[in-house]
Amino acid sequence: MWVKAKQEFIVIFIFLLLVNMQYFFPQFSKANEQIRSPRFAGSWYPAEADVLEKMLTNYLQAASSQLSSQPPNEQIGKNVLAIIAPHAGYMYSGQTAAFAYATLSGSRYKRVFLLGPSHHVPFAGAVLPSQSIFETPLGKIEIDQATVNKLLKLPGFQQVDQVFDIEHSLEMQLPWICKTLNKAKLVPMAIGNVNRETIAEIASAIKKELCPGDLIIVSSDFTHYGPRFDYQPFNDETTDSGLKKRIAELDKEAFNHLKKLDGSELLEFYQRSHDTICGIYPCAILLSLLPADAQAKLLNYRTSADIEPDPQGNSVSYMSIAFSAPGLTTHKKAESTKEKKYKPLSLADGQALLKIARQTLQDYLSGNRKDSSQYEKLLSQHQIDRFKEEHGVFVTLYEKPQQPISTQHSNSHPAKQLRGCIGYIYPNKPLLTGVCENAINAACADPRFTPVTADELHNLDLEINILTKPIPVSSWQDIKLGQDGIVLKKGGRQAVFLPKVATEFGWDLPQTLTQLSLKAGLAPDDWRDGAQFEVFQSEIFN
Repeated sequence: MWVKAKQEFIVIFIFLLLVNMQYFFPQFSKANEQIRSPRFAGSWYPAEADVLEKMLTNYLQAASSQLSSQPPNEQIGKNVLAIIAPHAGYMYSGQTAAFAYATLSGSRYKRVFLLGPSHHVPFAGAVLPSQSIFETPLGKIEIDQATVNKLLKLPGFQQVDQVFDIEHSLEMQLPWICKTLNKAKLVPMAIGNVNRETIAEIASAIKKELCPGDLIIVSSDFTHYGPRFDYQPFNDETTDSGLKKRIAELDKEAFNHLKKLDGSELLEFYQRSHDTICGIYPCAILLSLLPADAQAKLLNYRTSADIEPDPQGNSVSYMSIAFSAPGLTTHKKAESTKEKKYKPLSLADGQALLKIARQTLQDYLSGNRKDSSQYEKLLSQHQIDRFKEEHGVFVTLYEKPQQPISTQHSNSHPAKQLRGCIGYIYPNKPLLTGVCENAINAACADPRFTPVTADELHNLDLEINILTKPIPVSSWQDIKLGQDGIVLKKGGRQAVFLPKVATEFGWDLPQTLTQLSLKAGLAPDDWRDGAQFEVFQSEIFN
């Protein structure tokens, strides 16, 4: 009898344990549901749903009232493709963020690509979540798991759960998304350390996924000024009003670069000014995703000092910015995955690009940088149309040889000294834009060389390599040496050689891949196991 009672007790205990598993072992339930709970509710913004709802409603009503009172020609309309919004505590940045989200009223978005910086965990590239649900006090937001899984198969993307555990830049946008975008799915990504090539790589991957009904949100604060942030370029300013004016001028300069949709120019400003824009890389990626006719509008600007002055002079700037395109209500449908056959340019087209590349350098080095569209006056209508096609492109600078090169039509430069070479591997920008940007990058941003000066420009030869779109190969043995350019990727690192490199140095294929592995910062033989390869062809003009 006692044994039977004991058995019944054990059965009942196990039954109750299973029924109440979530209560006794909440971590198991959380793992199964794959839900990210809010980390900053109750500190950076209200945790109570009714309090938070009321706060956001008040902010949105105030913003909508101001926006609707603007003249019709200054109103943003209902064709918003992307917004930039701040991510500080709502007490400081909430009203500014409301201006960005108020522009989304009445629009129906099916999906949101949310990009923000990582403040605490260092990593390379972009990090995507492992969770399927992001929870807020106002409800749950579903992650577009299919898109996340597709992106994870591409270079530049990875999963690091710790990032989403402690990062606030993305979470601060979630209640706004829940409030204004209802049932839209989410593709959130934190952006870490990236260079220009990685930015282009990430942007190219996202761009292929963009469809009608998508919205891009970038989470970023702007200038962080004061001793707390170790950034005081205006320490000579003696008045609070004078300091505030100087900070505002710096933020306005950042906005003007965003307005031009020129990621390279934005990054040059960032490197030159050392401005403490935490979301600088998400912003640069955004500019590569927008159509050429997109228009930026600054909706609201203020600083933390406007809300609560800091006696030590610390200040953080907040901007809300909306990007729209005339006649468009959503992003254009992603391009077909079917590859278009590359049609070679004519010799006249190539010479026109070389002329524009040199003119771009002359203008830039004389302090008169121009937008690439200003050079269209040097082109025929046919060339204008062709140069709007998106291609990977490299610009190379050589010092002119002291002795004439014997082979008149050779594409190699055995007697020339390299002076700079930078480009985009992937077709993420119009050809004309890529040529102009990379002429400047090759001259002034190649870390292997000191910047080119105006005085030496006459002694430089220019070369332009126009690339076909890189395609994967199953094995390194499929690479055709001398014909294929090579992209090597492994462990988050990558390097590229143009097709002519192996020929110029007289390397065979294993030697070429060994050098490419070293260029990527890998061990000499790392290319032999676990590396991925892509190949492309190049049309050369010099």
